Amino acid sequence: MERVYYKRDRRIVVEEIPDIRAVHLSLNERGETEVSEETFGIPARETVRSNVGIEFSEEALAAFERANWRFVQPSAEMTRSLAAGESFRGAEEVGKVIRRANGSVAVATNKLNIQLRSDLSEEECKAILAEKRLDVLTKLKFAPNLYEIVAQGREDALEASVELHEDLCFTFAEPSLTEYIPQRFTPNDPRYLEQWQWHNTGQSGGTTGADVSAEEAWDFTRGAGIRVAVIDNGFDVDHEDLAAGISGMSGYFSSSGSGSATFKQDTVGMPDNNHGTFCAGMVGARHNNGRGGSGAASECELILISALGDQVGTQTTLARAIAYAADPGNESSSATAADGADILVCSLGPNEAVWDLTVTLELALESAAANGRNGRGLAIFWAASNGRNVDVTQDEIVSHKDVIAVVRSNRNDLEDNAARGQTVELIAPGVDVFSTRSGNGYGTSTGTSFAAPCAAGCAALALSMNPNLTRNELRQIMRDTADKIGSVVYDANGHNDDYGFGRVNAYQAVLRAADSIPSL
Repeated sequence: MERVYYKRDRRIVVEEIPDIRAVHLSLNERGETEVSEETFGIPARETVRSNVGIEFSEEALAAFERANWRFVQPSAEMTRSLAAGESFRGAEEVGKVIRRANGSVAVATNKLNIQLRSDLSEEECKAILAEKRLDVLTKLKFAPNLYEIVAQGREDALEASVELHEDLCFTFAEPSLTEYIPQRFTPNDPRYLEQWQWHNTGQSGGTTGADVSAEEAWDFTRGAGIRVAVIDNGFDVDHEDLAAGISGMSGYFSSSGSGSATFKQDTVGMPDNNHGTFCAGMVGARHNNGRGGSGAASECELILISALGDQVGTQTTLARAIAYAADPGNESSSATAADGADILVCSLGPNEAVWDLTVTLELALESAAANGRNGRGLAIFWAASNGRNVDVTQDEIVSHKDVIAVVRSNRNDLEDNAARGQTVELIAPGVDVFSTRSGNGYGTSTGTSFAAPCAAGCAALALSMNPNLTRNELRQIMRDTADKIGSVVYDANGHNDDYGFGRVNAYQAVLRAADSIPSL
């Protein structure tokens, strides 16, 4: 059944899978359901698969189930409750299952993100929200009059989006869809104990010099004084090569059932995740004499932010994580913009390249890029999709004008199975690279996920030489000092669709940043 909603003035058409509901289970303190799952209806995971096709992978289904979502053909009892607009015992929330144009599956409940006109006062906004029966879950602080809300008395958020689109008081009203947001990496088992990404001597068949020239850069700086925010699903905060560098601004978002995600500024209770631990190590593993390796900027401060711990959630939570990185005061009453990050890196996102950007996440990106670092702007690095020859422009997040999209190179300075296109910006080592693993461990892995923090760490080295650089100036330095590798043709602007502006060169970036300091 065809349904529509609006993203600003753009009309979005989706397909609702008929007679199927997604149920978010309510769990007790022991992690058990309050009622038998059969109470909700007949399991329908295979029905969803047959309606969507291979685009909805077994991996995605498993992620929804880990996050305590179940797809069912509703029981008669649930159908009656839904028709009456009543809550159903044992369910945090119940949503419609929709198939988007890109083939992905999302769940539409009655949550929306809305923005009222900027000329309206807070009191006027409250009155309008009350009149429209829109209950506020969270006031989002990174844009004016922006709210995460629950729409009462509507069939779902899609219906509310269409209704509110016609109201001139609203700038936009878009559903806050629950989706699968995985990690951009490909596991790789063989252990390789030398960090060729920092200094490639030709080991294991590599090409001498096919690295980011980190050792030469470390003669000048190791990133002291720079804060790098790493957004991922979780981290081993007790790891011997990370703990000393973790900032008190670190924290995590956790699901709060049918409400808004809850943020806690603390590392106690933070989810542990191997992917995030590896990314954090690529940026800032400590240089501590033989404990496994070093990050690109071993003396930087790491602001670790866990979002979407089970890989299922809304872009609203991701937007809040980005806004927090730029200005912790957006989520924490004990912090201010002065506590924010200087550089941000994220390696979350689907590997099929197609990813739609919500207006809410777009506002967070734009606010962070423009207003972070006391107006100098926050440089945002993001891992592009893995997968040979996928079109990077189909990913609206990494293709956003304020995002630096990074793909991966191997130890022979060749691109390796990643997205390509006009918005690929940089390439960095990401194949069989060595870093930290959860459980106080170490190892190698492969993915654009790890090329992005490699590039971000190198940018931290450059920024430490001249902290007054704006994010645009830093971005230009990273472009201008990148090595033109691959024996391919770069266009008149110095760009190639597979290699971006070239492979990151930390040493040259550090020198260029130092040269940019005005003479007294």
